[in-house]
Amino acid sequence: MAKYQAPSGISWNYDDKGQGDVLVFLHGWGVDRRIWRQQIKYFSEHYRVLSVDLPGHGESSWKAIPMESMGLDFKAWLDDLKIDSMTLIGSSLGGMFSLQIYALMPDKIKSLVMVGSMPKFAKSEDYPYGLDISQIRKLNAQVNSDYPSIINVFFRSLFTREERATRRFRWLQRFRRDVVNPQAKPLCDYLNILEQEDFRDVLKQVTAPVQFINGTHDTICTKKTVDFLRQLCPRARFDFFDKCGHFPFLSQPYAFNSLLQDFLSRHDKEGMEK
Repeated sequence: MAKYQAPSGISWNYDDKGQGDVLVFLHGWGVDRRIWRQQIKYFSEHYRVLSVDLPGHGESSWKAIPMESMGLDFKAWLDDLKIDSMTLIGSSLGGMFSLQIYALMPDKIKSLVMVGSMPKFAKSEDYPYGLDISQIRKLNAQVNSDYPSIINVFFRSLFTREERATRRFRWLQRFRRDVVNPQAKPLCDYLNILEQEDFRDVLKQVTAPVQFINGTHDTICTKKTVDFLRQLCPRARFDFFDKCGHFPFLSQPYAFNSLLQDFLSRHDKEGMEK
């Protein structure tokens, strides 16, 4: 575990393991870098793997700043580590943040992998996907009034009934009992960010290879949302986990790792042939 004191004043907590091409894993709302533990263990055998606690999560500190400022922090951190090429793997909010990073440093992004993620989370007149703003605001109010139990309820809701019946899910529940929940204030601030941010134009301009990985029963990044993403990114790769919710890398880690490895290997090979 290491710390980076960023220009914003936020202290970013991260792990740096392995050697080789760089993979950066970005978690979603309400969890932390440890959610990627099976991926870190697997990929650090052949890659340099960075996993970071987003501000206000895990052991990273919090300061109410725009997502663009977080992206500038992230850029400064990578410059400090002297990293000039990487693949970003982002779950949910982490996928959206990866688009912010791409907007700031497109020349450093080798490829993008978005898991249960999209460029805009809040529905609008020209975007009938994602979450109703009323849903986002309801969750915001629940965090304020019923924290931290609402975080556990929300986390459970992102898995299908079939997933919740597995031994793997029972292990995840035990694991989460040892996890320190993020503070309520940053969670609410992030919900406000999710209500406002829109990276559709950034995603349209991505020239690096893109992989979308989704559960067929994801209630946040739904089938209709994925159909929209196909139109927005016709050259991207789309992979699905049947009867799976928002976290396929948690419920089916070995299959997820194999799928991600295939994507990385294909583009590594194409890069060598050019």
